[in-house]
Amino acid sequence: MAPETAHDWQPLWLLLNDGDAAPPAGVLMTAPPGEVNGAPPLESEFGVFEAPLDEYDVVELVRFDRPVARGRVAFGEGFAVFGPVRAVEGDEVAADHEAVVLARLAEEAFVEGAAVVYAPVDAAAAARYEALGWTRAGELAP
Repeated sequence: MAPETAHDWQPLWLLLNDGDAAPPAGVLMTAPPGEVNGAPPLESEFGVFEAPLDEYDVVELVRFDRPVARGRVAFGEGFAVFGPVRAVEGDEVAADHEAVVLARLAEEAFVEGAAVVYAPVDAAAAARYEALGWTRAGELAP
């Protein structure tokens, strides 16, 4: 059961996850996009690229032009939904890399006019999101 929200974010979540993934059991995080904390500074070999696609936008963190981490954002009427920040190679995304991608996704949402952003995350990620300015909207049950 999903927490009560002002927006129907679940269809956008499915879009971001190619229609085959239910939100994780965990926490629905929310934030005004302009209040998501800025990303930590990156070393000079890193760069961030954005690509608007038909159904969502992609933000990718690269190191020496090799993708490191990637996130997606989809837009509704006055809101946006973030997919998980995923490692391009390997199993995990470093916390500072995740923060960079989330900050850029929030910037994209702000520019697109979203008043609020949502991110369903597993319980382990909730504290990291809170440190970046997000709040818990409620628990997500499987």
